[in-house]
Amino acid sequence: MQANGREKPTKTMKPVPIVVRSHNDRVLIEHTLQMIHAQTIPFTIHVFDNDSTDGTLDLLPRYSEHIHRVPAGTYVPGKVLNAAMEAVDPAAPFVVFLNSDCTPVDETWLENLLKGFSDDTVAAVFGRQMPRPDCFPLFAKDTEDTFGDGSRQKYWKHCFSMASSAIRRSCWKQMAFRTDIQYSEDIDWTWRARQQGWTIQYVKESRVYHSHNYTYAQFKRRQMGEGKADAQIFTWSRWERTFLRYSLLPYLRQVKSDVMFAIRGKSPRAAFQSPVLRFAQLTGRRKGFLQGLLEMQAKDGNHDL
Repeated sequence: MQANGREKPTKTMKPVPIVVRSHNDRVLIEHTLQMIHAQTIPFTIHVFDNDSTDGTLDLLPRYSEHIHRVPAGTYVPGKVLNAAMEAVDPAAPFVVFLNSDCTPVDETWLENLLKGFSDDTVAAVFGRQMPRPDCFPLFAKDTEDTFGDGSRQKYWKHCFSMASSAIRRSCWKQMAFRTDIQYSEDIDWTWRARQQGWTIQYVKESRVYHSHNYTYAQFKRRQMGEGKADAQIFTWSRWERTFLRYSLLPYLRQVKSDVMFAIRGKSPRAAFQSPVLRFAQLTGRRKGFLQGLLEMQAKDGNHDL
């Protein structure tokens, strides 16, 4: 691996491109854009909007001169990310990505995020996501478990989120985002970067508010997408693919963790909700995972499931 360029961000550097992806987030995006404008280092904002119909497009010109329309029905995450990398200043060594519903907590969000490029082997950095005050308890727990102080991330195969992140252009030039997957394109890109010798940094000091109160069906559908992406991105041994290892054991661990969380927080409702919510996670992710395996095996001509 050749880490091209030894750029480290400083307060005297050229404006940092910030790419905001949006779709019908009128109730949140304005506050997000206001907090971007409060940041301590120079920036430019490029908004890639997926044909919003809720008034988002009316307010965008107040905050950005660079508005890119993504027609309805054409949104493919990897294609939009690659298009964004090509649209911003080509001389910018780092490009920041922030979802429209990810609101920086303070004016140092951007400065702290870029500090993650501590050496020239770092391909990407991602910041801490914090649940909003109205977030349902178990979804808030999931957000804190995934991010928080970062201590739990070492137990997972890989962890990254594009929602509040930055990538090094020289790495992207060697390896663009995949355009043939609909979920977890950020996980795929950073995982491939790691296989080539790059490193990924988590910066807990760079904080945004970001959470979702999914319905049962929405949560299951998201888990299906992520399970399918799991199969397409990672290599799995026969044992790792089994129902016991990939699905049942994680389900039991998660329910146990949720119950302990409910006891500590004196929230019996969360304890009763956990088996149902985690069952949606189990069944959705398992279904997506098996679909992904079948597609990969059909592509490779291997029918050994």
